[in-house]
Amino acid sequence: MCYQGFEKFVDSRSVTKRKLDMLKYLEIFTIPIMVLNMFSAIVGGIWIAFMGEWKLIGIGIFLMITSHWILTLLMLPGIGLTALIGAFSNPKNIFVYILGYFSNLYLNILISGWCVLSFIICTNFYGAGYQSEISYELLPYLLWSWSMALSPWQYFANYERDNEYTMATTYIVSIFYLLFLVSTFTVNSLPVLTLLIHFSAILVLVIILPIYYMYTAYKIGSTQSEYI
Repeated sequence: MCYQGFEKFVDSRSVTKRKLDMLKYLEIFTIPIMVLNMFSAIVGGIWIAFMGEWKLIGIGIFLMITSHWILTLLMLPGIGLTALIGAFSNPKNIFVYILGYFSNLYLNILISGWCVLSFIICTNFYGAGYQSEISYELLPYLLWSWSMALSPWQYFANYERDNEYTMATTYIVSIFYLLFLVSTFTVNSLPVLTLLIHFSAILVLVIILPIYYMYTAYKIGSTQSEYI
């Protein structure tokens, strides 16, 4: 996506072990995410079709087909920041990491915004007052929103399998969106848990993850420069 700006400074193979160490604690989510990736569109689509939600199906299919073009245009500001990184020849220049942080931050906000938009579209078809009348009938809408929200980012990630930043971000966003969907069923019974999930997602995607990426790039870049 927008994480290629450090390739001239950092050996991506050196990043791999660090990323895998970070993600090994999250392996518990791997199976449910794989199941949702494989079956959410099929199960959710068939379910809402039986409910007569053809307009939602049409919107979902349209966005799944066109979203990678739409999002490519929306990613241009972040790509521009990434391109500026290439103008610096010194990996220790502080502006490299400042630009990198805002590039990652912009992309994470864009990913989060797309997920929220998909959720809002689907739940609006269920009903504007869904929070007060949550039932199993909300489930197909959530399944359909999973495909709408994450399919474009998985599409981008498939073309960047050697980019550990992209793969890690896609996986972490999938985890938080899964928790976000689960929290819709606890918003009334466990509001504190719901708020905690939302706050954690914002904290990780907006602050921790971009800073962690920049710190990792700086440490590895500094280590490599000692041997040049």
